[in-house]
Amino acid sequence: MQLNHKLAMAVGSLLAVSNAQAEEWLLDSAVMFYNETDSQGQDRVSIFEPVVSLTQQNTPDDYVKLDFVYDSLTGATPNGANASSELSKFPGYYVESGYTPLDVNFEDTRIALNLSTMKPIDRMSRFTTGVSYSTETDYESVGGNFSYLQDFNNKQTTLTLGGAYTYDAVNPKTGFRDPLSSITDTSTSASGSYESESDFFEFAGKTKQTVDAIIGLSHVLNSKSLLNLNYGISSTTGYMTDDYKLISLVNQNGIAQDYLAEARPDSRFRQTIKTTMVTALGKDSLHLDYRYFWDDWDVTAHTFDVKYYLALGEKFTIRPHVRYSAQSKANFYRLSLTQGEALPKYASADYRLADMTTLTLGAMASYQLSSDLSLSFNIEKMQQSGDSSPSEAIGDQQTQDMFPTIDIWTYTFGFKSKF
Repeated sequence: MQLNHKLAMAVGSLLAVSNAQAEEWLLDSAVMFYNETDSQGQDRVSIFEPVVSLTQQNTPDDYVKLDFVYDSLTGATPNGANASSELSKFPGYYVESGYTPLDVNFEDTRIALNLSTMKPIDRMSRFTTGVSYSTETDYESVGGNFSYLQDFNNKQTTLTLGGAYTYDAVNPKTGFRDPLSSITDTSTSASGSYESESDFFEFAGKTKQTVDAIIGLSHVLNSKSLLNLNYGISSTTGYMTDDYKLISLVNQNGIAQDYLAEARPDSRFRQTIKTTMVTALGKDSLHLDYRYFWDDWDVTAHTFDVKYYLALGEKFTIRPHVRYSAQSKANFYRLSLTQGEALPKYASADYRLADMTTLTLGAMASYQLSSDLSLSFNIEKMQQSGDSSPSEAIGDQQTQDMFPTIDIWTYTFGFKSKF
């Protein structure tokens, strides 16, 4: 089944859920260009992503919204192995000495659809519901969500209760590798089959399920300030190993002798606390966010986010943006495994599970062409950095950059209109 046929079916299925009679529609669309490079001069992932949102809105508390996202991903992505002073060979490609190994066969296409609606219950309460579906070459996901909002104190305070459920299936092109098995041993390293043109809603492969819940409270502090506080939990069970990632098996000199498939736990429980303060400063506004994350993989993260909306006249607005995040590593993260030592139950060298800091600097500019049309442009640079010379590095690893700094640029062009 071709991708465009899948998309047509998905749009028809989701629109059939809604019986809304459109009178005035709001169109919010954007195109994002995303590119990664590292401090070794290697180009990594590039993404082209158009996004379209259509909303039929009667009031701010009564609407139906359909979102469409298309992702085209190309480039190269780290496979988990260590940089080495020797040539590194992997199935189908090799990496020169001194460079972080990147899988150059990375390529994917993704479409995602989300249908959501908000309806008032009475003057002081309302509810939202939504369904979502996404598909890509080796992954498929479907989910649903809801929330209930109740106003108090003459609408100065709002309580939000929400939940969501997601069902995912993964079917890697490599097949499913046995945990911590050698990727060079074809007799034991992979199992299962890959269907490049699987049927719509087939959900082939191994699955995982995620249940989310959130409770939030927002309160108008005064005529210029709003405070919001959320607490959320998320529980995932099922297959979470990334079969495209591997881990180096090194000798006492830090030289790779083999590469093993990673292995991750089959459950994860996450918790978040987020607080947001919005303050009006004349025609401008300041948005401050703080988020704390922790889970039973021992990953913790502190994230600070600041946006300032500066009005320049009646039609032009700019918005500087600063975001900083510091993350601790998962309890099963390993730089590598050492030959001759007992293998752990779980191990991953995925840098996204390592100690890492992320700094984002950006700015958005928007211009109101008319009461029904506005244009915007957003540019951001994100820099991810970690420990290039970790204490667990041995031998040859100590002469290599174990965590090259990653620079990520995003450019987003958007427009909003009413019709």
